[in-house]
Formats: sequence, C-alpha cells, structure tokens
Amino acid sequence: MIKIQLLNFQDGVECKSILFTSKESFFKVSHSFVGGNIYGLISDFGCGSWGLVTCLGGRCEHPDGEVFLNDERIECSELKKYSCFISESLYDGINSTQDYLTPRKCIEKALSISGLPYTVEEIKNMFNLSGDGINCPVNDGRFNRDLRHVSGEIWNISIAVGFALGKEIFCFPWLNEREISRVQEPHIKILKKNKKIVLIPSNQKKPLKRVCDEILLFGKDRITKK
Repeated sequence: MIKIQLLNFQDGVECKSILFTSKESFFKVSHSFVGGNIYGLISDFGCGSWGLVTCLGGRCEHPDGEVFLNDERIECSELKKYSCFISESLYDGINSTQDYLTPRKCIEKALSISGLPYTVEEIKNMFNLSGDGINCPVNDGRFNRDLRHVSGEIWNISIAVGFALGKEIFCFPWLNEREISRVQEPHIKILKKNKKIVLIPSNQKKPLKRVCDEILLFGKDRITKK
C-alpha cells in the first residue's frame, strides 16, 4: 500500500485539464496521504487545491520542503511514475499524439506493461466503458474509437487505463458544481478497495464530504484538515 508524506512542502505549478488551466501556489503543507483513502481538497478555483494535487501527481516545478514515499525521501518528480491524471488522453509508454489508439488498445498495452491479472473485458466492465458497437449495438462503440473521439467518456477511460497500468495515485482535475458529477462512486470505490490514493480538488464541500475519507480545506492563511 502506497503512502506519501509531505513535510513543509510548497510549490507553484501550472495545472491543466481538458476544460481549464490555472497557475496555482499554496501554503506550506505537512500531511500524509495513504492508499485506500479518498481525499477532498477544497478551495476556489486558482486557490491551491488543484496545485497540490498536481504536485502529488509528480508535476512539480520548483518544490520546497520534503517528500517521502513509503518512508523514503524522494524527489517530487518521482511521483509521476505512480500517477494517473484523470480526463487526460495521453499515457506514457502507451500512445502518442501521432497515434492516440483506441481504449481497447490502450488497455491491452497497459496490461502487457503492468502484468496485472485482468483481461481487457474485465477492465472494460469494471469501469463501465461503452461496448464495441457490434456485440453491444445499443451503444455507440466508443471502445474501438480513437481516443480523440470518445467525448466525455475519456474520464472513465483514463481511470481504466491508469488502473490497468497499476498506477497508485489518481488525480482528478479541479471540479466545479457541474463537473463534480464526474466523481462516480462505483469507480472511486473500486480504487479505494484496491488501496489507491484518490485526490479530488474542488469547491464543492457537500459532495466531497459524502465520498471522501479526509478533507483538506485551503483557507486564507493555512491548509487545515476537516
């Protein structure tokens, strides 16, 4: 089970998603993040929660403080190899801008890399991905489409590919009132059951309190645990 510990950690980073971009910094934070827990990081847009999640995914820029992975000190950037950024469509070692591949092909390659004991169909069903359009004629066959043409299903596809790769840290982008519905309980419960760290930055307190094990609140002068 993975554990990340931050000690007086601080940075300023650029955060990106398919919807938004934000340059964020945050106050020094000392906190532990443990596999099997879902964390809600609450702030308004641009006020730090997404910045911390970006850093926990290993996309640091000029970090200050210390980072420990399973009690061993590491560089923040080393967390990249353990991280999945939800809603993204490019995955290291899987696809590229020259060949995005289909969800099926991405999951096939991910399982061949990780060696996890799942089939492509098991991953597809686990994360409720659309069928192939042949055996499942009621849906639109997104499972065999180029990833550039899967619409909003990229959220679930990215989680599925990350899981198939054996990633341990699942990072949501910042979610507003409309996008908070992207946090689908069956999927994050699968991640929780498999001892993953799930990080959700948002300003939506009530929905996060319902699904999260811990809440970090980004205030005017400090970050506090609620």
